[in-house]
Amino acid sequence: MIIIDFHSRVPLYEQIKEQIMLLVQQGLYQPNDQLPSIRVLSKQLRLNVNTVKRALGELEEMGVTYSLPGRGVFVSENALGNKKIKQDAAAKLKTAMQSAKAKGLSKQEVETLTAAVFAGKPNS
Repeated sequence: MIIIDFHSRVPLYEQIKEQIMLLVQQGLYQPNDQLPSIRVLSKQLRLNVNTVKRALGELEEMGVTYSLPGRGVFVSENALGNKKIKQDAAAKLKTAMQSAKAKGLSKQEVETLTAAVFAGKPNS
């Protein structure tokens, strides 16, 4: 289930992308599973159709999904094993960690946050 945080500074389409990738990672969506349609997602999330369309379009560009005209959007075979996605994640993480270090977070605090995220407690 995708949950949107309307108070977050993260753009809505990015939240959708990240959550779909997480659902794939968790195995809730398997390769070749069909995702809900753009209209269904936009209605469920109470978002503009174009916001959902942008998120799904970017997932397709990244190789996480593929679309079949008239049939819908599906999870790719190698959705998250994609080197480009991992390199992008590593670059963003490095930037965030450099910023955290500059703002005074200790290595121990970063390790604690990392452990919490991987334990499924991102708000810790």
